[in-house]
Amino acid sequence: MQVITPREAREIQERLRGRVLRRGALAPRLVAGVDVSEKDGPARAAIVVTRDLEPVEEVTAELPVEFPYVPGLLSFRELPPLLDRTGRLACRRAREFLERFQGA
Repeated sequence: MQVITPREAREIQERLRGRVLRRGALAPRLVAGVDVSEKDGPARAAIVVTRDLEPVEEVTAELPVEFPYVPGLLSFRELPPLLDRTGRLACRRAREFLERFQGA
């Protein structure tokens, strides 16, 4: 992932804000849960895919943190480790959804 400044990250976030859809009701069968933790070292990321709330796949990553802590811009700090493992997901729908963040 390309290294960017906090100012560039804020500009990207503002541009993406208008793309959020807030309508309709969802009843998803397939859900991908993601989390990143970093404290005193590398970022540790996990993606768990569930179908009807039963886990069907999980991938993890451990990578160095490359973006500074900036309130409101955590995705720029936490997404790179997640995106690093997205390509390893066997679940095509979850993989395609998460890959959209790379092109944003």
